[in-house]
Amino acid sequence: MESSLEELVQIFRNEKEFRDILTLFKEKYRSRGKIVKGTKVVLSDLSLYHLQTLEEFFGEIYRDGKPIPITAAKFEKAIMKTKYKDSFEGLDLNDLLQLYFLGNLTSKSEDKQNFEKKKELFFQSFLNLTKKEDPFYRFVSFISSYQNAPFIHLMYKNKPNSLRQLLNLAKEIYDNLPLGNDIFLPLFSHNLTDDFYALSPNSDGGKMMLFALQVLNHLDKGKDIILKPDKEQITHILQGYRILFCPQSNRLARRLWTLEDKNGEVQKNHLIPLKKIGFGGFAEVYRVFDLIKKKEMACKVLLEKSVFIQEYGKEGEDYLLRFKREVRLLREKISHVNIIEVDKIKLDKEPFLFTMPLAETSLEKWLELNPVVPEEIKIRIFKDVLCGVSYLHNNFKINHRDLAPHNILIFSSSDGTIVAKIADFGLAKDDQSLSSITRHSNVAYGRDAFTAPEQKESLKNADFLSDIYSLGAILYFMFSGESRERGFRSLTKYQPIVGKAMEEERSKRYQTVQELMDDFNKSLDQSEYLFDSLRTYEFHDFSFDVKQVLKYMSAVKIEESQEAVGKFVRSFLSIPIDVLMECAKHETIMVPFIQIAKMNIIGLIDCDEGGWSQLSEHLNVIYISSRSLVAQIATLNLILVVALEKKVPSAQAILVDVMSNLAGQDKLSQEIAHIIEKDFLNSHDLLISLLKDILYPSDIRFVLNDY
Repeated sequence: MESSLEELVQIFRNEKEFRDILTLFKEKYRSRGKIVKGTKVVLSDLSLYHLQTLEEFFGEIYRDGKPIPITAAKFEKAIMKTKYKDSFEGLDLNDLLQLYFLGNLTSKSEDKQNFEKKKELFFQSFLNLTKKEDPFYRFVSFISSYQNAPFIHLMYKNKPNSLRQLLNLAKEIYDNLPLGNDIFLPLFSHNLTDDFYALSPNSDGGKMMLFALQVLNHLDKGKDIILKPDKEQITHILQGYRILFCPQSNRLARRLWTLEDKNGEVQKNHLIPLKKIGFGGFAEVYRVFDLIKKKEMACKVLLEKSVFIQEYGKEGEDYLLRFKREVRLLREKISHVNIIEVDKIKLDKEPFLFTMPLAETSLEKWLELNPVVPEEIKIRIFKDVLCGVSYLHNNFKINHRDLAPHNILIFSSSDGTIVAKIADFGLAKDDQSLSSITRHSNVAYGRDAFTAPEQKESLKNADFLSDIYSLGAILYFMFSGESRERGFRSLTKYQPIVGKAMEEERSKRYQTVQELMDDFNKSLDQSEYLFDSLRTYEFHDFSFDVKQVLKYMSAVKIEESQEAVGKFVRSFLSIPIDVLMECAKHETIMVPFIQIAKMNIIGLIDCDEGGWSQLSEHLNVIYISSRSLVAQIATLNLILVVALEKKVPSAQAILVDVMSNLAGQDKLSQEIAHIIEKDFLNSHDLLISLLKDILYPSDIRFVLNDY
């Protein structure tokens, strides 16, 4: 009987129609746990061949094309009409299904129970190899019953071998914690797997790592588990374990596929982006790992072409030309210790990029991180910058046109000394670029505080004198710690050099970098200037005396109250009027000088009437001779102090004269009104009484409520 029943089963297996019917009954069994007589399945969309086969088996004709319902009882009855009735005697459809599916017929509830047992054994196999106190043991114990991690349980169901590999990876991650130092995610990934992208957040390995780290945080600190963390949350989770993740670099990763080396050979997929470290108007800079060199490099990547087209229309094409020109200048023409060198390039298709040595930081950030730096180091850095710019000007007639602290990179040489290198030649212009977009552009570029006035009007006006202006601004920034954007509020010993380099009138600037360099070197060789030494200085040559007084003014300091008359006032009053008038034209020095003078004058306690009178006259000379609105405002502010707070009659007379001549000087009168309102609230009555007989600006009258 058994063999004839197996023969019947084989017949059903060979006929697709019966295979389909029995498969449908199998699903009914899995849903209900048993097939009864009334259990029904429905067949539809049958071919003529299928219909003939069923007609022969069931003894019925099916011709109207409607779905055919078949019950278990009907199926059993049809079998009993065949020659196999003896073999099927005493059996039912359940028995047939068990034989047909080789004993693997189970209900869904039975399947679930078996699945859970197998899964428990799966996780137990990891626990058996791990000590109970290990983080990985706690992790596996937690996830084996944690139903809010569906991807783990689903992966076990569909890809148990893959899950086994991921859990082994999680164990290795735990075994390497805690990390001793910060490490970028791609490098951490490579250390564990020999694959830089195996732990990328959008990969299975990355998802497992993020989940594993969160579980550890949950068990140790009670923190919530985020199953789908966003970029910011991913960054935070990884930082907690000293793993550094940069979403922008992760986005760039798959774009860096091929690069051309110096011999024209193509290397594939050898740049691993780690972190975005800078950006500009048309490019971004990334810290990358070069697989060929086995070291970290910097990589400058042009923004997508579509960005420029959308932003600038047809001119967007010109940004690519400028970028390629930068690479050409650096790679084919320029070779100097103080100019950044180009290594690998890729200019044939997007992303357009090149690599260069990785700096420790920019000069801007370096000074921010090192607020107290020995002067000799700053001097060495500035000399490096001068040498680099001089090389560009003299050897190639190249004007950088974007010299600023953020474009000067800091490196440490093998002997530990600091080396500065000029970078970012995106705006550079040489003698072959007369017809390029950068030659005729009507747009101003560069950072405002370090950009010459003529360049602010139009980039086409910028040349080597514009670079000299920028060098002056850099010198001021390095030794004062302040940006020119906030005005000249501090004094440095190099203030005369700063002033000459940053003259608005181009003909009065240094005409070459060598001139600036010579003056800078001379200032290093000369002894320290002390402002109170002016008392013994012998004035004999006007032009020379002006230069010397400017140097002395650059060294002025805030004195103790009891010493201010001797060390500041007498020295200040020793300056001849004609020399002082010429010095007053130098805003770079005069504005911060007046600020320090104000502090000294406020603290005066024993100045006699003659000294106050003479001091007032000197301030008036500066006010009248100044060509700068900023210098005039600062000087007039100080005259207000002497006239209203010190109540010096000569200063009061000067103030009245100044106020009576402010007509038509709206900007100046507005600034003075603001100063009076802010700093001289208690002197309004005195000021009104002084001005009662003159006509003075309405904005000042409004502040004084004097109508």
